[in-house]
Amino acid sequence: MVKQIFAIKRKPGMTFEEFKRYYLAVHAPLVRKSFPEIRKYVVNLALQRGKETPYDAVTEIYWDNVETIIRIAKSDTYKNVIMPDEDNFADRQSGVVVLTEEYPQK
Repeated sequence: MVKQIFAIKRKPGMTFEEFKRYYLAVHAPLVRKSFPEIRKYVVNLALQRGKETPYDAVTEIYWDNVETIIRIAKSDTYKNVIMPDEDNFADRQSGVVVLTEEYPQK
């Protein structure tokens, strides 16, 4: 299994609470509905604790293989539905995406 890790910063002018609400109530369900190939989807929200953090969320999406990720990234659904929705809450220019293989140690 392959894991895609996204480090996400909210778009300028959006509060953390607005970001959190939109991500969890709108974007994440849209992604899950659009791509049944997803094996696991985890949104990790930063604990702000009164100060700004470099990223507001680190999201993990698990897939069967890299080929599925490539196919999804080239799909009309990603280009016409998901990507435009990302602009509603995320600063896509400051985000980071890493493909990984997971090696649990415990």
